[in-house]
Amino acid sequence: MPMDEDAMFKALLNNKPKQTVSKNINEVPVQPARPHATAARGSEDAMFKALLHNRPPAQVPKQQAKVEPAQTAPQAARVQQEPVVIKQVSPPPVVKLEPVVDSINNLTAIVNQIHGLIKTIVVPVMILILLVGIGILIKI
Repeated sequence: MPMDEDAMFKALLNNKPKQTVSKNINEVPVQPARPHATAARGSEDAMFKALLHNRPPAQVPKQQAKVEPAQTAPQAARVQQEPVVIKQVSPPPVVKLEPVVDSINNLTAIVNQIHGLIKTIVVPVMILILLVGIGILIKI
């Protein structure tokens, strides 16, 4: 059975984690409780604020003191230098314009052929059709 938003919000408010008092000096003290968010019942903002309010305190990892080994070699001998990497800038790629020029020339040739075809065939046929149509209208 799914819970409605109001019941989910109430469950979030009731399920606060128990706050513990820190006995260790290294741990972060627990923050005091903040007042509840005031917003409309069941709104997403109020649920988000309740989730932020009810989150458990952050756990700080315990740090252990590290024991350094006794220095057996001089400090200068222990220093390691990283190898220097020289990056070479590659030259820009060479662009060949021959295919572009060839395609433009082919397009120009095709356009010229179509223009010649329209000029020699299509326009005279259209004029002939227009004259025949005018002649038919005059006879009627």
